[in-house]
Amino acid sequence: MNTTKTTLTDRQLDQTLAGLDAAVTSPDLATGSDAKAQTVLRRALSAADDQMLVPKVTPSQPRRRLTAARRAAVFGGVAATITVASVAAPHLFGGGQALAWSATPQALSTSAARQAEKACVKDVLDDPTPVKDVDKSRMRPVITEARGSLVLVYLTDRAPSPSESTCYVRDGSVVSTSGSLATPQSPPAPAVAPKSVLVALGEVTSTSSGSIRGVHGRVGADVVRVVFDTVAKGPVTATVREGHVAAWWPDAPTTEQQENAATAPEIRGATLTLRDGSTRQVSVEELTGRTTQELTRPDSSGSN
Repeated sequence: MNTTKTTLTDRQLDQTLAGLDAAVTSPDLATGSDAKAQTVLRRALSAADDQMLVPKVTPSQPRRRLTAARRAAVFGGVAATITVASVAAPHLFGGGQALAWSATPQALSTSAARQAEKACVKDVLDDPTPVKDVDKSRMRPVITEARGSLVLVYLTDRAPSPSESTCYVRDGSVVSTSGSLATPQSPPAPAVAPKSVLVALGEVTSTSSGSIRGVHGRVGADVVRVVFDTVAKGPVTATVREGHVAAWWPDAPTTEQQENAATAPEIRGATLTLRDGSTRQVSVEELTGRTTQELTRPDSSGSN
C-alpha cells in the first residue's frame, strides 16, 4: 500500500481547485461522479486540513437577567409608554443582609458618580428588548445620588414625552433597572406648576430578603427641596437637580400579587421647600396627578 502523503503548495492548491471551478471546467465533467475529479478533490481537502488551524469556539455564558414589560395606561386609545423593569443580579441584598441606607443623600465623588452613570447608560443601551421607534441613545443622567449600599442613576431624554430609566448600581455594577420608554404616539407629559412636583409611583424591586422602592419625576421652577413622607421609612429627603427629583428607600419583601392588591400608595405626601425659603405640604394626589380613587384602586394590569 502506498502511504506517501501528498502535500500541495498554496499555488498548487489554487491551481487544482481552479481546475474544478464550474466556470472553467468542461461541461462534460461531472465532479460529483467523475473518479479523477473526486481523487483530486480529496487530495486538495487533505492538504488544506494539514495547513489550516480551526479556532475553538467557546459558547458565551448568558448574563443572568430577569426582564418583564407591560404596557402602561392608555389615553384616548393611544399607548402612553412601555414600562420596563429588570433585575440583573440575583443577590441584590448581599446574601440576605439588609441594605445600608440613609434617609438623606450622601456625598459621592466625581469618579464614583461617572462610573455609576457609565454603567447605567451601558445597561440601558445593551438591553436586548426591542422597542420600535424608540431611540434610547439620547438618554442622559440628570440625577446621581448615593445612599448606603447603592447609587441611584436617573436617566431621561428630556423629550416632550420623555423616556426615563432608573438604575441601582453597587460597586460599579448595575443590579436593577426600571423605567418607561415613550413612543412617537405617546402624549406629551403634563406641565408641572412652578411650586409643585409631579412623580411616578409603583417602582419596586424585590427579592425574598427585601425590596427597594423608588420615586422619580419633575419639579417646578420654584422647588429646591423635596422630602417624601414614605410609608416604610417616614421622611426621605430626595435629590433635586436640573428640574428633576429622585429618591429610594428599602422596604419589606413583596410580590406582584401583593403590589397589585395594594390599595394605598407607598408615599403619603411631601414637604416642598421653595426658592424663597418657604415650605408647603402637598398631597399624594397632587404629587401624582391622580385622584384618590385611582390611587386606592387595586391594579389588575400585571406589572412586575
